[in-house]
Amino acid sequence: MASYKDNTSQGKGWIFDSSSAVHVCSQKELFNNSLVTKEEKIVKMVDGSACEVIGIGTVKITGRDGTVRALEAVRYVPEAWYNLISMRVLDEEGCQSKCNKASSYSAKETR
Repeated sequence: MASYKDNTSQGKGWIFDSSSAVHVCSQKELFNNSLVTKEEKIVKMVDGSACEVIGIGTVKITGRDGTVRALEAVRYVPEAWYNLISMRVLDEEGCQSKCNKASSYSAKETR
């Protein structure tokens, strides 16, 4: 698991999670579109707790270099302690990851 803190998360930051099956965000104000309610109502967190999914939407993240990237199908989970970027989802979408000592980031660029 790697971490990435950006200026769109109001100090909460994002964690790259290699075990998460979905992207998770606990901050409704970060969603760029209206949230869609799906059949999925619960996500299981790493500590075994079950948290309610309120909706699914898109979050745009501005990287340190100013590049804006969109994370799609992000679960809005107000109870989540952290905002999670699923490495598994990024891999399935064909994204490439770049990690170094100072930072890491991976996502498709928004145009």
